[in-house]
Amino acid sequence: MKKIIFLLTMLCLIVNNSYSFSDITKKIRRDYHPRPSTWAPKDHIKALKLAQKKYKFVKDVFKEDIILRQMRFRNLGIGIKNIKSSYIVLQSPFVNTEDIYGPVRFMHGTHAKILNENCVICHHYSPKNSPNKILPCRACHQDDSTSEHAGRIGLKAAYHQRCIGCHKQRQKGPTGCTDCHLKNVPDHREFVNLPKNPTPTQVTQECLCCHKNAGQEMLTSAHWLWRGPSSYTVNHLTCIKHGKGTDAINND
Repeated sequence: MKKIIFLLTMLCLIVNNSYSFSDITKKIRRDYHPRPSTWAPKDHIKALKLAQKKYKFVKDVFKEDIILRQMRFRNLGIGIKNIKSSYIVLQSPFVNTEDIYGPVRFMHGTHAKILNENCVICHHYSPKNSPNKILPCRACHQDDSTSEHAGRIGLKAAYHQRCIGCHKQRQKGPTGCTDCHLKNVPDHREFVNLPKNPTPTQVTQECLCCHKNAGQEMLTSAHWLWRGPSSYTVNHLTCIKHGKGTDAINND
C-alpha cells in the first residue's frame, strides 16, 4: 500500500510539471551535519605526538616484590589521577616492524579503572634511582636484540605478553591480531587501472578483480537484498522480511 501511494504521488507531480522524471529518480545525498572545516581530532593528534616522545633507556631498575610495590603505590596515592593522557597510541619502531598492521589505540584511563587503579600490573618496575617514578613501557623495553640486556624482552613482546596474557586470564578483551590492530591498506594506485573519470560500474569491476569474495558477500547482505533484521525497529529484531524490498520505502 505504501508503495502504491508513493508511486501515485510521484505520478501526480510529474503530470502537474512540478518535477521532471529525472529529478525524481536522481538520488540527492545531503550532509545534514557537516563537519566544521576547523575540526581536528585533538586527542588523537596529541596521542600521536606523545607516541613520538623519546625516553632514555632505563638500564637499572629498582627491584621489589610486586605486592609490596602495589601497597607502596597505594599508600602514596598513585592512581588514575596521575594519568596525564587517558588515550594513547602504542606506536614505536620497535613494535611496528612490519608494514602490515597499524598501531594500537589504547584507552589508558579505562584500563586503569578496570584494574582498580593497580598500576603495577603493567608498570612493574621503576628506575633504580627513582623508585616512585612511573615510566611508559618503551623506557625499559625497546629492542630485543640488545646484547647488554639479553634477558629483557623487547617492546613488541612486552606489549603482547602483558596484554594478551591478561585478556586470556580474565577471559575478557581481544587476543587476535586484527582485534587490536587495523590492517594497513596498501596504496591502491599501484594496483588499480581506471580512466580519469570512471563510472561507478567501472570502479566496481576493478575492485572485484581482487576482492571477489567481498563481491559474493555483498550479494547476500541486507544492503543488496533490501531486507533483513533491524534492531532499531519494534518487533523486527529477528524478522528478515523488513526492508526496502518489502514494506519500507526510502524516498529521502
